[in-house]
Parts: sequence; structure tokens; C-alpha cells
Amino acid sequence: MVSIICSTIRQDFMENVFQNYENQVWRDKELIIILNRDDISINEWQKRANLSRGVSIYQLPQEWTLGECLNFGIKKVSFDFIAKFDDDDYYAPNYLAQSMEYFNKTNADLVGKRTTYMYFEDKKILAIHKPGKENKFVNHGLKGATLIFKKSVSEKVWFPKLNLGEDTFFIRQCIKNKFKVYSIGKDNYVCLRSSKPGHHTWNINNRFLLKKSSIVCKTDDYKPFILG
Repeated sequence: MVSIICSTIRQDFMENVFQNYENQVWRDKELIIILNRDDISINEWQKRANLSRGVSIYQLPQEWTLGECLNFGIKKVSFDFIAKFDDDDYYAPNYLAQSMEYFNKTNADLVGKRTTYMYFEDKKILAIHKPGKENKFVNHGLKGATLIFKKSVSEKVWFPKLNLGEDTFFIRQCIKNKFKVYSIGKDNYVCLRSSKPGHHTWNINNRFLLKKSSIVCKTDDYKPFILG
């Protein structure tokens, strides 16, 4: 069973959060949403949550960091595996099913993707970021939006009080505490890169990201290309 945690400050990505959850073929799941802005209406989110199953909504003061919000969510989970979802990316229906297989295959404590698909919305380019980093044990570099870990990890490791780099710190602490960290296959997930200024917490230039990537194609619909 998997508990999904999603912390958000974006009202306009509400439907994306719910769609990523509801589309998962993995049946035994719950979604914990943490609203991290004072002017977001929790009533609107709760109204939408009533149309789904297994969803809990919480609102925390916006001065709380992302790391603190994630730790709050961890304390609320019901299940033994915890997945961290971003509000603005795409998680294909088999994302959880594929990811969970790796726990049996590798006996890892934490899995995630170091090689990922990226879609650059303004250029309509689908690319593979950091190709060749799949299917291996690692000690750094997993994308924060793809982390799934055993709840038992949180007995020793928590996220730091940061808004940026909290996932990097978390992985380092996992390694320090002798947990096994594994980079899984790139399929069933896309990091969506907007060209809007200030949209991304990870404020890195899209041109730089493209230089570190292998272009797959130009397309209006990336979804058929990323399925595993």
C-alpha cells in the first residue's frame, strides 16, 4: 500500500494533482495534500477531494518550508511506502506499479529516477535528461518528484527545513544511515518544464537542461512516448 504526499502552493494545478492520483492503476493508495499558501481555499480542494477516494487535505502556514510540509505529511500516512509527487508534473497510470516492482527486485529502501523524461512546453520538445543513469544503486542525483521510500526510513531520516534542495539532503542522510538507494527506469514519468518566469522551485535555465539531455522528438503529445 502506498501513501502519496503532495505539497503545493498552486491553486491552478489542483486538477493535475487529483488526475495524477486517480489515474494510477495501483489500487491500494491514499493521497495526502498539504496546501502551503494562506490564500488557497481549502474548501475548494476538499470539495474536489469528495469526488475521489482516500484523499486527505491539510493547510499549513506559508512560512513553513517544503521540508516541514513533507515531514508533516509523513506523520499523517497510513501505509508502509511513501511516494512524493510534485503538483505540476505528469505521472502515467503505471508509475506506481512500475516503481513498486523495484523494491522486490533490489531490496532497496528508497527508489527514484535519476534519468527522466523532460518536456519543454514552449518548444514542444520531449527529451531524456541525464541519459544512462538507470537501473543502478546510487548515492545522489535522484529527482525529488520521483522519490518513493519505506516508511521505516523516517525513523532515522527526515526532510530538512528547506524549500530548495530538501530532497538532496534527504538522500544524503539516507546514504549516511546505510539505507539502499536505487535509480529505477525512466518510464511513466515526465518532468514538465514551463517557460514562465518564477514557476519552478528549481530555477534552472531550460537551455542548460537541454544541453544535459538527449532529444527524443518534437511533439504536441508526449504521453505515448514515455510509457514503459
